[in-house]
Amino acid sequence: MFYRFVRLLARLLVALQMRLTVVGAGNVPRSGAVLLVSNHLGTIDPLPIAVRLQRELRMLGKVEIFRWPLLGWLARAVRAVPVRRGEADREALRAVTALLGNDQCVLVFPEGTYIYPPAPSMMLPVKTGAAWLALKTGAAVVPIAITGTERVWTPARGWRPWHRPPVRVTFGQPYRPMPPAGLPTRAALRAVAEDMAHRIAAMLPPEYRGYYATHSTLPSHTEVPAAQP
Repeated sequence: MFYRFVRLLARLLVALQMRLTVVGAGNVPRSGAVLLVSNHLGTIDPLPIAVRLQRELRMLGKVEIFRWPLLGWLARAVRAVPVRRGEADREALRAVTALLGNDQCVLVFPEGTYIYPPAPSMMLPVKTGAAWLALKTGAAVVPIAITGTERVWTPARGWRPWHRPPVRVTFGQPYRPMPPAGLPTRAALRAVAEDMAHRIAAMLPPEYRGYYATHSTLPSHTEVPAAQP
């Protein structure tokens, strides 16, 4: 009940700050372990992703957010997992592994960071943490493409208090990654991570694809379709 109350507050905040369009939210399985992987444009990204889901969402959040007045309260209220960006935060990985082991739905951003203004927002090369989590836990993976949030609360990109920028969230089809046979562990993780990134990029407009605009060929290894809700 408390989560529903917090989600209601988040919906109000989202409605006041952006014009949100959500596509494919029904692709997220309603039960079982689910790993949501999204491109990352700004601090507010988790809110438009979470507000239309039919199940409780757990997420990673940079540790600095927990000290902020509003978003920090929301992060603590929904039991977000603090993570120290730029470090090998094994405690956070263990926490997320446990959540997925308990059949929860967890959101991560494989890029680990986003491009700060005034530079244009686009995808950066992904890290392998999300791939490790998917293979370690066997969770269904749902790729997500988000656009527009880079302008929310960002005057350097044209935002003003009376603006409500258009934001779009697209949920892809769930799948379970399978690493290519015969590769050493590090190379297999990189292949699975790159596959995730290409699936996200394929749902984005070209100007948001960044690194993956010129690395657009999907790996050819096998995948296992995840069960639908």
